[in-house]
Amino acid sequence: MRTKITILGFVIVLTAILCQIPAQGSNTETVTTKAKLEALVDEYIACCEAKSALRGSRSEKIRHSAVRSCMKADFYRYSKEELVELMLENNIEPKDYKVRLFLNERFNVILQAKE
Repeated sequence: MRTKITILGFVIVLTAILCQIPAQGSNTETVTTKAKLEALVDEYIACCEAKSALRGSRSEKIRHSAVRSCMKADFYRYSKEELVELMLENNIEPKDYKVRLFLNERFNVILQAKE
């Protein structure tokens, strides 16, 4: 009987310890997700800035695209923290295509609101 109580006590303590581990893991997971989202936003800003270097092109369409990319880079740079928080609230996974889609949609919403 005493052995069963000891084993039961051990199982209860082990269960209590194991139940705390996922709670701590989710906090570090959120920090990791936020860092990944910030890195993807920084990467996208760099892509937009690289494209904005084509403003001196002879093609009107390329110049227009370069100016728009310049506007995107400025918007993303100044709204980065807010955008990352929105992505976390909307459970956007830190995947390149999902982040780019979200950023482009937000930019288009802001651009249409100004028109």
